Amino acid sequence: MANIFSSALIVALLAWCLPAPLFAQDAVEADARQLLQQYSAALESLDADAVKKLQPSMDVENLKKAFREMRQLDVTIDNVKLLSVDPAVVRVSCRVSQTLTPKAGSRQTTAVTRVLRLRRGESSWVIDAFER
Repeated sequence: MANIFSSALIVALLAWCLPAPLFAQDAVEADARQLLQQYSAALESLDADAVKKLQPSMDVENLKKAFREMRQLDVTIDNVKLLSVDPAVVRVSCRVSQTLTPKAGSRQTTAVTRVLRLRRGESSWVIDAFER
C-alpha cells in the first residue's frame, strides 16, 4: 500500500513540476505533420477549395486561376520542425519541394525552407500564414 501511495505521489509531483506533458508536444507535432500532408495533397489535386479549407486566408479565385494553367503539381513537405508551441498557435519550419508542370512551357522545380504559423481551428489546425 505504501509503495502504491509513493508511486502516485511521485507521478503527481512530476506532473505538477513539468511545464507541459512531453506527449502533448508530440501530439501537436503529429497534428502539424498531418495538416501539412493534407495541404500537400490538396495542392497536388489542384483543388483550390480543398486548399482553402486548410489555409482559410488563401485567395481561392487567384489559386483557381493558377491551377487552370497547370497540368500537374507535385509537392513534398518534409523536415518539419516545431519552432514554438502554445495552445492556439504553432510555428513550424519545413522544406517545401514543388515540381510544377504547366499546360504550356517547361517543368519547374523549386525547394525552399518555409516558416508557417498554424492556428487551432474549431475542429483542427489550419495554416494561418507563411512567415517566410
